[in-house]
Amino acid sequence: HKKWGVTRLLCEGGGDLNDALFRAGLVDELHLTVCPKIFGGRLAPTIAEGTGFENLAAASKFELKSARRVGDELFLVYTRTG
Repeated sequence: HKKWGVTRLLCEGGGDLNDALFRAGLVDELHLTVCPKIFGGRLAPTIAEGTGFENLAAASKFELKSARRVGDELFLVYTRTG
């Protein structure tokens, strides 16, 4: 922020980058899209790969800011609470 004057940064990175940003406390807002398609299995990517948090109490905490439905999809925005 100091060097480049950046006030907002969109990160569409993979699970490892997202995990590192969550663990560093750098995620202030989270945008999620829920759609009616199931993609799973052990090798399916997730929002946060990496090492994650040791327990639920240490995890990043967010609260719902807004929700919008378009067809069968939900667009959710969460803000960090702690």
